Amino acid sequence: MKKHLLPLLCLCVFMSSLSGIAASAKMMLPADTVAKLKPEVRQVVETVIKASGTFSIEAVSDLYAPNAVVADEQPPFSWNGQLAGVQWINSVQKAVKDFKIRDFKVDLQRIKTFQQTEEIVYLVAPVEYTGLVNGEHFEEQGAFSFVLRIVSGKWLIKSQAWVPRNGM
Repeated sequence: MKKHLLPLLCLCVFMSSLSGIAASAKMMLPADTVAKLKPEVRQVVETVIKASGTFSIEAVSDLYAPNAVVADEQPPFSWNGQLAGVQWINSVQKAVKDFKIRDFKVDLQRIKTFQQTEEIVYLVAPVEYTGLVNGEHFEEQGAFSFVLRIVSGKWLIKSQAWVPRNGM
């Protein structure tokens, strides 16, 4: 009987340590992370995505931080500073014109991946662009990753990067 007691005791100690590790992991999460994306942040992202389909530089002109960085797949591939969003929208419009895309539309999918605190948010926004090229259906799916920060009481984009689905 005593032979079987020692392994059972070791197993109990091991199981207790596992539950302690799980509890410690839960405590490592930031205390101010919440389960629902802040509506003000969602509004900024929705505005930017919509503007990329309508080429509205006015809509994005005050949504980027002074040291913002935007990266996308059309040249020159990155834009910096407070006008990064304006320059990016202009490059999207140029690409649509150069490729002769008609009926260009953008669809922001459901945002499921995000982390946030009171002052900073990271999120992944799945997006689908569609249109017609030479009369044939065009479709590009991918995602933008965004980092937004509170700057003088307003949510501004610190970084924005596009990754096409075939690049994931």
